[in-house]
Amino acid sequence: MKNSKILILITIIAFSFACKKDSKIANIINPTASMKCKVNGADWSAQTRVTTMQSNKFIINGTTGTSGSNVLNITIFGTTTGTYINVPTQFLATYTNDTNASDSLFTATEGTVTLSKVDTVNKRISGTFSFNAKNAQLLNKQITAGTFTDLAY
Repeated sequence: MKNSKILILITIIAFSFACKKDSKIANIINPTASMKCKVNGADWSAQTRVTTMQSNKFIINGTTGTSGSNVLNITIFGTTTGTYINVPTQFLATYTNDTNASDSLFTATEGTVTLSKVDTVNKRISGTFSFNAKNAQLLNKQITAGTFTDLAY
């Protein structure tokens, strides 16, 4: 009898930890979230998105999800709605179409990021972006029509 009570107690504790873990996963898996743009006119859409807020800035990372995949990073030096430009540096952005090749890293040279929604209660952000980016060989990528919607941070 005593062993069965201990087993029941252990089961209840295990389920309560599992429920806490599930609610954390539910916050990460966000079916309404999206991040997309055009890269030199071709559609690009992130399959995975990771957004963090730290030290008064948002860091957004989107990838297409395949090995050596396309990666788009945006760091916004602010946490309120408004338009951020990269001259002077109010945001930084990079794009790579092959994480295994050093010459495929393109860094934003001019452009804007607009935070249109910062929901501090539900911890979600939305906005738009566009920028020109160059690599070390001065080749250019045009990142246009960019949007991010309901990204959880």
